[in-house]
Formats: sequence, structure tokens, C-alpha cells
Amino acid sequence: MSGALAFDEGLAHEYNRARKALAAAFQAMALEAVPRDQFDLDEVKRSVSSEMRRLFEGRVDSSLFVVGGYTAPHPDAYAVLASRLGEPVPAWRLRLLSGDKIHTERRTRELRDLGFDVEVTGSQDNQMYCLTSLEPNLRYAAAFQLRKKASKAKKLTRLERTAAIDLAERTAELPPRKESR
Repeated sequence: MSGALAFDEGLAHEYNRARKALAAAFQAMALEAVPRDQFDLDEVKRSVSSEMRRLFEGRVDSSLFVVGGYTAPHPDAYAVLASRLGEPVPAWRLRLLSGDKIHTERRTRELRDLGFDVEVTGSQDNQMYCLTSLEPNLRYAAAFQLRKKASKAKKLTRLERTAAIDLAERTAELPPRKESR
């Protein structure tokens, strides 16, 4: 290659290995500082399920009252945001929790689906996340989760699915549904 540097496969491999090791070390350090015992996302999920039962019992299939998912990195992101309630937390700080994996910010925004008010500010390169309250909007969360579960429930008839989704959308003002592909 005249005038251009040849790609050094070995150097690139070593860079990638070092990058992964550094990300793992920072992840361990970041996770050590997460106050999980003070801010339990599983308790929030149980509260949302209870609200679903309270609002929808006898009106839709009770198998829809289970709030699943919201595993790594959701609980850690929630604990970090909750421990800094009302304060902006940089996106890079949240990415450390997952070893700099992609989509950490999306997982953080998904806390809204559990009724939390998570504000996002800043530019794409410098986003900040702020949890404004420790009290989730349980009515919103219950409606959101019902719609989410009903839209994926294979055991419901089309009529039951539509009725559950309509009920959820009448219960709280939900964002527009994402069309399934």
C-alpha cells in the first residue's frame, strides 16, 4: 500500500482486548457503588402488578398481571438515578453499569414504562438522565404493562386482545403503539 498505513490485525486485536478489559474493570467499579439495597426495582414491579389487579381484575385475563423483564441494566440504572434523585446523571455513567454495552440509555428510558418520570436533556453526545420522583405513576404503569402484555399474548383471542388494549388505552394516556414488524 503506497502512502497508506497497512492495517495491523494484531494491534487491532490487542486494542479490542484492552478495551474490553477496561470496560469490565470500570463496570465492576461502577456496580460496587450502586445502592441496590436501597432502591429495589422488583418492589416497583410488584406494585405495578398489584395496581393491574386492582384496576383490571375480572375485566381481562389475570395472566396479564405479571410484569416481566426489566433485568440488567434496569435495576442498576434505577438505583443510580434514584440515589441522585432530581440530579442529572450523565449517560456515560449509566453505560458503565453494563460494561459500555449499547442500548443502556434505551433501557434507562424504559423505566418510564414502570411509571417513572425520567427526563432526558442534553445533546446526543452529552445526554443526561434525571429521575424526578421515587413514586411511579402506578395507573400509567399498569395500563402500559397491560397493553404491552395483551399485544403479545398468544393465548388471547383477537377480540380479547383488542378489548384489553382498548381498556389500557382508556385507563391512562399512553404513547402511540409501536407497530409490530
